[in-house]
Amino acid sequence: MLKVGPKSILSMLDTLIQRNPLTTAPADISRPSTAPACDPFTQGLPRPVVLRLLAGPGRFSKGDYAQYCRTTHWEIVRGEALQVHGRFCVLCDSPAAQVHHRPSGYRHLFAEDPRLHLIPLCRTCHRRHHRK
Repeated sequence: MLKVGPKSILSMLDTLIQRNPLTTAPADISRPSTAPACDPFTQGLPRPVVLRLLAGPGRFSKGDYAQYCRTTHWEIVRGEALQVHGRFCVLCDSPAAQVHHRPSGYRHLFAEDPRLHLIPLCRTCHRRHHRK
């Protein structure tokens, strides 16, 4: 798993924002100037959303988190969690459809360790857990 800390993501975002695609890409493969630079981990999330997500719990909204769950990074980490823990709910042993962030996991968005911060849950157990 690639470990990327909040500071390195911010520096990558700054670099991508400041980079001029017409001067950095070779002429034969240059992007049109209308194409936005895209960080593979944040996948085009607006910078304010990324900053709120990196700030930790209580700083981001459900909408921000929903956008995070649509990134390529989340899909990769989710798949790793299912490989590490298996594809069954850790509470009831039914097939796991979702991956839950443990409470400490929300402090490590973009740098989750699937073994420590994520657990597979079925929809029913995940819903019950969040209703507590």
